[in-house]
Amino acid sequence: MIRPSPLLRRMAVAGGLGVGTTGVLAGVLLLGPLAASALLAMVFALVWPLAAMIRHVADDAPYQSALVVAAAAAAGVLCLPGLVRLLAWGAVGLAIALLVAGLFIVIDLVTPERRPRPSRRQRKLERASEAELQDEEQLIASLKCPLSIEELCGVWTETATTLAQGAGPRDRQAVAEVRRICLDEFERRNPDGFNRWLEAGAPANPSRYLLPIPGE
Repeated sequence: MIRPSPLLRRMAVAGGLGVGTTGVLAGVLLLGPLAASALLAMVFALVWPLAAMIRHVADDAPYQSALVVAAAAAAGVLCLPGLVRLLAWGAVGLAIALLVAGLFIVIDLVTPERRPRPSRRQRKLERASEAELQDEEQLIASLKCPLSIEELCGVWTETATTLAQGAGPRDRQAVAEVRRICLDEFERRNPDGFNRWLEAGAPANPSRYLLPIPGE
């Protein structure tokens, strides 16, 4: 199935808003300002608490604000009798609706497109990712401090366990940086033991090659 382009969808939404606005105005003329205001207030008061409750309990709410949903619902209820009134006007009513829809499309096209606001679930994931990144940066920063070679060997063994347990792409990137620092320190502090460890195939526990043997 062929999906419409983003530009076409944007124009359709703008045109629909234009027709809806025309229907709302026609509804006000049909019912009168007082009755139209009472209808808007009643629908708004009914929908707003329900929309707020749904947004509170839903992790990924499909709308940005309960106020927007309530206002849209109230306008939609008022729009229906207005559209009927426009259809009763015949060609004149249709021309007015198309004219306002075209005006909304032009305004939308000349207005810069806003980036969509991330959902509540996406914001939670972003905050969790930022917290994990800070923890990883703190670990990497601690490795740049003068840790003992015994502590570095322990870190190397822990990273080997992490890789063996199937770390994700983000964890693998952090582990790669940690291991790079460990390798630099191994080679700088004990080049002979470092070479022996590499010749042995770089086993998961490098301490037997890099740490001094008791009694020597």
